[in-house]
Amino acid sequence: MTVKSKAQNRLMRAAARDPKVAKKTGVPQKVAKEMVDATHGKKVGKMPEKMPKRGSRTATHKGKK
Repeated sequence: MTVKSKAQNRLMRAAARDPKVAKKTGVPQKVAKEMVDATHGKKVGKMPEKMPKRGSRTATHKGKK
């Protein structure tokens, strides 16, 4: 699985590098390393800074307003 945003990319890279960060954030280092490896070589610059929260009105979705 690849990362979905710039913020997630930074978090996964930090967790893969530092066990203290991994423990503090609750992301296993193995998972962080897998995500970093899957994202390696992909352009992160065009990703959004953060993803909208699920179910928020700012997310683009079909349905009632």
